[in-house]
Amino acid sequence: MKILLTLLSVCIAHLVFAAADTTRYSIVTTEKISGKQLMWSDAPGKISYLYQYNDRGRGPKLRVDLTISNGEVIYRKGTGVDYFKGAVMETYENSGGIAKWKNSLEDDQRKVTGPVLYSPYESVPGEIEWMLKLLMKQHIHEMETLPAGKLKATHIKNHSAKVNGFPEELELYSFTGSGGPPEYVWVTPKHEFFASIGGWMSTIKFGFEFLIPELKKLQDEMEEDYFTEQSLTFTQKPNTPVAIKNVSVFDSKTGKVSSDQTVVIDKGKILKVGKTKNIEVLPGYKVIEGKGKMLLPGLWDNHSHFDMTQGLYHLAAGVTNIKDMANSLDLPEIKKKVDSDELMGPEISVMSGFVDFAGPYAGPTGKIVKTLEEGLAGINYYADHGYQQIKLYSSIPVDWVKPLAAEAHKRGMKVCGHVPSFMTAERAINDGYDQIIHLNMIMLNFMGDSIDTRSMGRFIKVGERAKNIDLNSPAVKKFIQLLKDKKIVVDPTAAIFEGMFVNEPGKLAAGYESIQSTFPAEYKRGLYHGGLPTMKGREADYRQSYDKMLKMLQMLYANGVTFVPGTDDFPGFALQRELELYAKAGVPNAEVLRKATYISAQVAGKDAELGSIEVGKKANLILVDGDPVKNISDIRKVDLTIKNGHLYDPKAMYASYGFGFWK
Repeated sequence: MKILLTLLSVCIAHLVFAAADTTRYSIVTTEKISGKQLMWSDAPGKISYLYQYNDRGRGPKLRVDLTISNGEVIYRKGTGVDYFKGAVMETYENSGGIAKWKNSLEDDQRKVTGPVLYSPYESVPGEIEWMLKLLMKQHIHEMETLPAGKLKATHIKNHSAKVNGFPEELELYSFTGSGGPPEYVWVTPKHEFFASIGGWMSTIKFGFEFLIPELKKLQDEMEEDYFTEQSLTFTQKPNTPVAIKNVSVFDSKTGKVSSDQTVVIDKGKILKVGKTKNIEVLPGYKVIEGKGKMLLPGLWDNHSHFDMTQGLYHLAAGVTNIKDMANSLDLPEIKKKVDSDELMGPEISVMSGFVDFAGPYAGPTGKIVKTLEEGLAGINYYADHGYQQIKLYSSIPVDWVKPLAAEAHKRGMKVCGHVPSFMTAERAINDGYDQIIHLNMIMLNFMGDSIDTRSMGRFIKVGERAKNIDLNSPAVKKFIQLLKDKKIVVDPTAAIFEGMFVNEPGKLAAGYESIQSTFPAEYKRGLYHGGLPTMKGREADYRQSYDKMLKMLQMLYANGVTFVPGTDDFPGFALQRELELYAKAGVPNAEVLRKATYISAQVAGKDAELGSIEVGKKANLILVDGDPVKNISDIRKVDLTIKNGHLYDPKAMYASYGFGFWK
């Protein structure tokens, strides 16, 4: 009913805007329409799109014009703004055997013979239709793409949906070759774009929104088949004990390193730990040589939003445990599938139930509520379904925080989240928060309670003003003491803000200098995107503000405030960068590693079974070809990941997604 009422309201707007031949699509998030895609033609061979949606004040608005000849896009122009409201001006033309393209990052050309595919830097969902139609003319439905890489289309299945009692014939295709797992698109039998279905956001032909659950279920089944096969391929389950010999072992309780150790694991547990000369390795054991390497507990990502596509990235980077900080309501079922190895991924050690107030800036998932009573009911729903904590979001009314937190605590759950708009972090803590999410929320505490942080303001104001915060002021000292006294945990996600406040368009993202060559072409492209568009002309201000954020991190560490690494970003790679940034902020490397292992397990209440290399604990371990205690960047050199006693080869896993390896 909710989505039907929304449809009635937007239908009039669509009719007013568009010409009679316009094909309309809805952008749907959390059962509400948040945007639209329009497609129309003004002349033969001319196709245009308008694409826009609102995601908590963010979201693109793009106009794309195509010229198509013999099924090939020979001219393309894209204008508007991107997700963070940065200006978009992108052109592509294939004429006279020369393909030229220009966007905010690239200005290049290439000699070509025959039809080619161009991968737009900023695209709209419907454009895949023209790629598919051209791919279907090729022998194996695969083509090279510009600027680099390739794209392959594979027919997955047909489906006949019922619409008003009549069949609607649809086909599901997967697209691979540009790196990462397959991406899926629904089309008509004429290969016209029909829908792109996602967990949080879907684009679907207008009037067919009711088909989203049906199509998602079918697509999920196909995806699960793929990821089940992936798990079977890469999960090695030894049928004998495994001995890692002659290895240095990191003691995450003390931060010390013991050399020439042997660790034996069996049936998912750590069986023996000690000097190599004192550990008997029996015939039949699987032996792994660890000389010159370091064995550490598996890493934790304390700010993840898990889905099936991410499991490989986490494990390949040595992440064996995560906190999920907001997800769809089927998260408990996904967790069961990961626990049973039906899906590959880190253990989802903590599930956070998401609650936000309904409105234009509401979050994209979880329980979106209109009354305090609905919020309290949402908390009890999560408690009844095995969640360990509640995440409150930016639109929650300030006066609701205390009763919501009290209800969560009564049900044995912790409370974390964004600090709601028009509220300070100090008040959120006093009203019941146990954990503050994102370092910008700490910095905003010193800018008053008048800032609307539901949208981009929570980033822009920090980028512009954080440089002016006096870290030696009584207000800062008082707040840090409050964090310490209340035993508040901070989840900084420092790497995200480096991306927003430091990285510049056209320049390689900080921290990726040594590994960018291992990325597939399309992923490597994203490393040059740059930060917030509002940074232009104020680069020095934003950089100084970010430096101040790192100094705040150092102060938190120096004053004994607990913080743990999380990402809210590209799994694996972002966590490794997060740890490098803690070291850059002045946290000793051994303490950085403790935060990523034992302290994370402590905060999650899992340190009795996880977080350190001790006899009887779960065998969640990583073997690193280097010494991250001496050089924190060696944490990128994960040679082997062990989760619950199962072995995972990072090199082979990365290769399956088109990534190279560090050696």
